[in-house]
Amino acid sequence: MAKPTSTGTGRIRLKDVAVAAGVSPITVSRAFSAPGQLHPQTRQRVLELARTMGYMAKRGPTKNDANRRPVIGVINPQLNNPYFHELACAFSQLGEMRRMDVLIMDSHDSPAQEEAAVDRLIACGVDGIILTVISADMRYQPAYFERLERANIAVILVDREVTAPHYGGVYIDNLDCGYQAGTWMKGQPVERLLILSGPSDSLVTIGRVSGLREALAGSHIALEVHYGDFSMVPAEHFLNERLGRPPLPDALIGINNQITLGILAAYRRAGLPLPEQPGGPRLFCIDGIARAELLGVDIPSIRHDLVTMATQAMDLVEDALQSGSRQGARQVVRGHLHLPGETS
Repeated sequence: MAKPTSTGTGRIRLKDVAVAAGVSPITVSRAFSAPGQLHPQTRQRVLELARTMGYMAKRGPTKNDANRRPVIGVINPQLNNPYFHELACAFSQLGEMRRMDVLIMDSHDSPAQEEAAVDRLIACGVDGIILTVISADMRYQPAYFERLERANIAVILVDREVTAPHYGGVYIDNLDCGYQAGTWMKGQPVERLLILSGPSDSLVTIGRVSGLREALAGSHIALEVHYGDFSMVPAEHFLNERLGRPPLPDALIGINNQITLGILAAYRRAGLPLPEQPGGPRLFCIDGIARAELLGVDIPSIRHDLVTMATQAMDLVEDALQSGSRQGARQVVRGHLHLPGETS
């Protein structure tokens, strides 16, 4: 690796990164401004060197320019999940309303891609980041949080809470979600209930399953809990095997929308009557499946006002930028029970 040639001020320049990486300055520039134009290995090598050397990419107006629009980065773990897609759309619309530029990135549930997204936003000099981390484990604390703190970038957490340094967060009341779901299920003619959940050490899982157990305490319902993953395919694979072992459940609860889609896929694959259809089991979905009623599957669910969640997160970002403080509020959003036939 060539030796960096920074100026006497100690500031690392784009040219220094280019020399260290053995590429042209335009290649370094494209790694930040047009990453799709570079080979993935080249882009990754340049970004890693830039991060190690402490290079900060320049952009047009400075943070002190009164005419400059604040730039906010939004990182979601799964933009193909309608839940996070709707959140991202809300952030984009709110950014336009508030004259803020919003950059939306997808970490694809990958620690490496989450870190790369953070580093790219740091290099772009964003003012704040709204982040949904890939892990629901509060102990999750990747090293990039230290870099965000050094860069003085306000971090707002959404949906998943961790103990790493951040300004504030907006979270779902998971205990209440489970309690509402369990209370509804307790009133149904159900004997055997199967709950398909996420990892057992996830705060989301712990909250929702605890709420369910509390609501179902003292009932005659036989409860079976499967701890797995929050995505569709693992839930479907588990249920493919479980449906071959009687007795079958006469009711199921999907702890989130992706798990619930896996439940529906497994029943269809097995040739069994679909949940919530004649001859099929009862089904409840926490988080709800967007527009499911248009497909003829109107499932009782807990739904959340994602526009309100996005608004609260943007309020926290604006407060951080205006006050310069890094000690924001912890806001909790309660879901509402949606029953078949309801339009909202």
